[in-house]
Amino acid sequence: MTIPLSQLELEKIPNEPGVYLYKDARGEVLYVGKAKDLRARISSYFRSGYLSPKVQRLLDTAKELEYILTRTEKEALLLEATLIKKYRPKYNILLKDDKHYPLIRINLNEDYPAIQVVRKRKKGDKALYFGPFTSAKAIREILKLLSKIFPLRRCTLAEMRRRRAPCVYYQIKKCLAPCVRDVPREEYAKLVQGVVDFFQGRARGLLDKMRAEMLELAERLEFERAAFLRDRIQELEEVLNKQAVVLSTPEDFDLWQAKPEDEDLYLIVLFVRIGYLYGFQPFRLKKPIEEEGTLKSLIIQYYSEEKVIPDKVYLSWQEENREELDLALSDLAGREVIVSPLPKGEEYSYLLEIAQKNLEHFRLSQLRKEKPWHDGLAEELAKLLRMPDLPRFVEAVDLSQYAGTARVGAIVCFFEGEPDKTRYRHYHIKSEGRDDYSMLYEVVYRRLRRGLEEGSLPDVLLIDGGKGHLQTALQAAEDLGITEVALAGVAKNEKRAPEKLYLPGRKNPVFLPKHERVYRFIWRVMEEAHRFAKSFAEKTKEKLDFSSELLDSIPGLGPRRKKTLLSHFSSLDELSQASLEEIARVPGFNLSLAKRIKERLTANEQK
Repeated sequence: MTIPLSQLELEKIPNEPGVYLYKDARGEVLYVGKAKDLRARISSYFRSGYLSPKVQRLLDTAKELEYILTRTEKEALLLEATLIKKYRPKYNILLKDDKHYPLIRINLNEDYPAIQVVRKRKKGDKALYFGPFTSAKAIREILKLLSKIFPLRRCTLAEMRRRRAPCVYYQIKKCLAPCVRDVPREEYAKLVQGVVDFFQGRARGLLDKMRAEMLELAERLEFERAAFLRDRIQELEEVLNKQAVVLSTPEDFDLWQAKPEDEDLYLIVLFVRIGYLYGFQPFRLKKPIEEEGTLKSLIIQYYSEEKVIPDKVYLSWQEENREELDLALSDLAGREVIVSPLPKGEEYSYLLEIAQKNLEHFRLSQLRKEKPWHDGLAEELAKLLRMPDLPRFVEAVDLSQYAGTARVGAIVCFFEGEPDKTRYRHYHIKSEGRDDYSMLYEVVYRRLRRGLEEGSLPDVLLIDGGKGHLQTALQAAEDLGITEVALAGVAKNEKRAPEKLYLPGRKNPVFLPKHERVYRFIWRVMEEAHRFAKSFAEKTKEKLDFSSELLDSIPGLGPRRKKTLLSHFSSLDELSQASLEEIARVPGFNLSLAKRIKERLTANEQK
């Protein structure tokens, strides 16, 4: 049923399972969702309260709502995957799986079955399928070796019927040529069963059978056939030695691991067949509109793309209403499929660790494509600064002033190589000192003290200056008992380009241009710190100039006293909020002068 959103009556929507579709003015599907209770789910979009920006954009664009009732949640889950595949809606997460990994197909219903490498499983096909194999090269190598052990035909059925003479594979003993030779079906069936045993994890037992048969042939003095078996045994042992066993039992299952991060959702699925790890497939997706049931929907999307579904699917997380996923996957597979949390045990823990490591490696590889920080820059900076861990937050301090007035400090922050302006800070200098060192000490001390209080200390703090400036910053950190922040002084040349990097405990500075990527990064950070400090000093100077004009012509307040007053109070607002006693305590002032200043400020506010 399709309803214009302007005419939607929530109380008329059934409390039943189903699928709903949001559409725009042209009828294009924007979003497909499923629900165990349609009324409850759709109503959640229209309750008063916070809606994420993505959901708000969806509701602003949508003009119609269509819903389809299903008998069970399982049917809703399957229908949702079908509709997402059909419409590819803008606001749904699409598991874009354009990789169809190789599968091995063997049709036992043929008189002389062949080993076929295919990319998709045909729906309703009764042939045996093994895989998926994530490395096409690896499967080619395995089949190359298996062809020596089990010389099955390579050609298609049509080619086999047309052939009048054996092909080259017969000449090199990699095919028995059933196309033109009278090959006993029982003998050929043994070879086929050997391949099946190999892919079903019974290769060790197969070796025992082949050894026993070889000895029997030798006793009957059939040395040529015994030698043929001997060579096949050696080749099979070579193949088995190359395979990595991860389980002591020959299990078939897929293991799913998920990792949400910022605006992304990372997924990985490990393929374990007959106790061997065949490979894995990672995904990077945008975070969904709805968190509930998202992973379940993505798994259905994945397996509905003509994938091989194993007997078991393990999840590394607790999934609510897991039974519906069981039923949906069983429906797709045409047999019972069990979905459950990953069992406990050392072997399964090892597999989970493999999944986590490979997912993290995939996440970083994706980020490296977008940010140089993840492509070795963080490692280079950590090595240069002699840090035990990779930095993420890098801050820089710069100072600015105009002839002793508008004395300010500024701190900029870069997170993973990019500016994070939410962590930029500026400071009005409160101390009496006019030199760089006293001003720097105050700014660094205030920044680090606040970082201790809020738990927001940077990993690296760059100081604009040389060895003396670095020592001042180190003193501020020492006075606060802080040792975990890496401090470095950045000395510039006459062209204001960073040139030398002074490090604690190192006598000679590092010549930055030798470390090109770090050099460019530090230059960028220091330029941003300088820009931020200078712009703030200019704004402060403008305010002070206005304040200076306002204080002109007050009896007893000459140029020297006015400069002292404006240096003591960082802004006109601060001066206005100060009490008479606070103004009177400024050196060279008294209560009478403080009263005249307050009267002038009050008169200005009334204007």
